[in-house]
Amino acid sequence: MKMQYFPGRTLARFRYLGAKAAGVLVFGMLLLLSMLVIATGPKAEPVERAEREWPVSYREVSPGPIAPTIQVYGKLETDQSATLRAGVTATVAQVLRREGEWVEAGETLLRLDDAEVALAQQSARAALSSAEAALRSIRNQHQLARDLGLHHEAQAELAREKLQRFESLHARSMIADAQLDDVRHEATERAMVLAQHQSRVSDYPNQEQQAEAAVAEAAARLGQAELDRQHTDVRAPFSGRVITLHVAAGDRINAGTSLLTVADYAGLQVRAPVPMQIAQQLRRHLDKGKAVVAESNIAGERLGFNLRGLAGEVKPGQSGIDAFFHVAPDSVMALGSVVNLLIALPEESNVVALPIHAVYDNSRVYRIADNRLQAVEIERVGERMDNAGNYRVLVRSSALSRGDQLLVSQLPTAMTGLLVKPSSVESGQPAELAGQWSSW
Repeated sequence: MKMQYFPGRTLARFRYLGAKAAGVLVFGMLLLLSMLVIATGPKAEPVERAEREWPVSYREVSPGPIAPTIQVYGKLETDQSATLRAGVTATVAQVLRREGEWVEAGETLLRLDDAEVALAQQSARAALSSAEAALRSIRNQHQLARDLGLHHEAQAELAREKLQRFESLHARSMIADAQLDDVRHEATERAMVLAQHQSRVSDYPNQEQQAEAAVAEAAARLGQAELDRQHTDVRAPFSGRVITLHVAAGDRINAGTSLLTVADYAGLQVRAPVPMQIAQQLRRHLDKGKAVVAESNIAGERLGFNLRGLAGEVKPGQSGIDAFFHVAPDSVMALGSVVNLLIALPEESNVVALPIHAVYDNSRVYRIADNRLQAVEIERVGERMDNAGNYRVLVRSSALSRGDQLLVSQLPTAMTGLLVKPSSVESGQPAELAGQWSSW
């Protein structure tokens, strides 16, 4: 079979191949030119990048003894309060002190109507007078009986002697039997009278003792009536503040009814729970005879407190032990107030006080030497609130010595060897630079 020839199609093919070859040639020339420029151009020297200095603040430290502090919240209370009750049944005549008022020891707080008590006192006095008169009468009768006793003894002796004579005469048949019987009867009567009289005389001491007891009982009733009258004036048992008033003037009250409650401000104390570990430290300190003090700001006044003691048990729902701090009597303070106490704990030796942000990972600080940071492992031994109210962390490390410069800025990139530009916080530059480093 003979192949056919098409002149137009062949010409198009030659044109396509020519355009492709021209493109390859142009690209090769450009590549060759670029290589030539790079090979013949000047060589640039490498730029050395300077290490960044981080501006920080430092503080020179001097390890020494510092007392840690702990902040706790307690409640102001009193170790004793008295609920005064009525001693008699009466009507409230006058209320002299109201709830919240300050009273002094022995001051009259409330008066009861004493009319009924006065009548009882008069009755008791009359009963005492009657009992004393009865006692005097018995003593007089006793004396008279002793005096008559001699007469009765003489009469009985005469009757016995007469009986002996008549018996002798009767033995000699000189008198009749009837006469002897009469004399015997008379002698017996005299003996019986003497015996009865002697029995009465011997019973007089019992009667006198009974009368004396009646006098004592009447005197006791009079004393009780006088005491009841004294109870109509209700007095403060100690200096303090009236906490609660239960009655008003005109109320009819019975004996034992609550009248008012007074708190003893001489026994003011703050009850504050402290952690068990801290409580053990405080107890050991007290056992050594050393004082533990605390302070608080109450009503704009800075007050001091002394630790009186610690509770003997942990209350249900608490993880710590109650500590009791004595408060000096102060008529301004209100019971039940919440008190913010700052307790001074026993001193720790060879420690340094630093801002909280100067301690990293709770286990290390950074010392600055030759403008570079050095990590120092530390032991955290407590906290302290300084006189300016700033919170400080107390740390200890054998690697720290007097004059060391410690980083007190918060530096997120802190690491051993980091180049820094230090400035002392004593120079006036603030130590709290947190949040600024990432933008520099």
